[in-house]
Amino acid sequence: MKVVAYKGQVLLITVLVLSIAVTIALSLIGRSVSDVSMGRNLEESARAFSAAEAGIEEALRTNTQATNTSYIPGAGYSSNIAVIGDTTGVYTLPTVTIGQADSVWLVGHTTLNAIDESSYYQNSTIDICWMHATPAPALEVTIYYKSGGTYLVTRGAYDPDVATRPSNNFSTVTDYDNVSGGCGAMTDVYRQTVTIPTGVGIIPLFMRIRPYYGNATVTVTPLGGEKLPKQGLEVSSVGCTQITASGCTEGGVTRKIVVRRQYAGPATVFDYSVFSQGSLVH
Repeated sequence: MKVVAYKGQVLLITVLVLSIAVTIALSLIGRSVSDVSMGRNLEESARAFSAAEAGIEEALRTNTQATNTSYIPGAGYSSNIAVIGDTTGVYTLPTVTIGQADSVWLVGHTTLNAIDESSYYQNSTIDICWMHATPAPALEVTIYYKSGGTYLVTRGAYDPDVATRPSNNFSTVTDYDNVSGGCGAMTDVYRQTVTIPTGVGIIPLFMRIRPYYGNATVTVTPLGGEKLPKQGLEVSSVGCTQITASGCTEGGVTRKIVVRRQYAGPATVFDYSVFSQGSLVH
């Protein structure tokens, strides 16, 4: 009678089963550690954001250009308010999208956010630069101003693309690659020098900048040593979870929030009007 020995096969099967079991166990342990770590990061991130939001609220409450800090166990923030504009340097707007327009004030404001006609941009020109992009954005620049007691408007449209200018009748730009070094010596930008209405009794109020064909990142630069009037306030706040008595330290989660509170301009719907000598029929 022939006897077959299965001892080797049983041992091999046992080793394979144990290997699979160990692999599954290690996978579950690794996943648990990963889940715990991810949960901790999400929790700390939420605390850092909450602290940063508290810093924004405190900065808006105090409404002063001073640094506000709060460092308590578990979270803290450092926030401050900075003026937008009120300088001879460049002013970069948030990206302006197609179909939208942004305003640049040429007149000052009081502490109550009312227009202050005693303070305004007095140079006859100003530089506007916008980044190269595909398709090349064209800009419409509308300037609202006051002459005596009358409110007036002047418009210009500028297109760097030679292919689209014949159909839209826009003007060419002053400089295709900013070789003159304007706008703070920016590179890869189109530059247009825009004329501002000046003269006795004339007060420029604001510019409205509207892009066509593509979104535009626009920078405005005052010329002739003039300052661009104050455009509003920028509130920034940094929240963190690893702190000491002197501030945030490395090793924890840090989050930053920036809020721009610009002076409000008239609604863009008022940029256009319809005139008819007779009645209008819908």
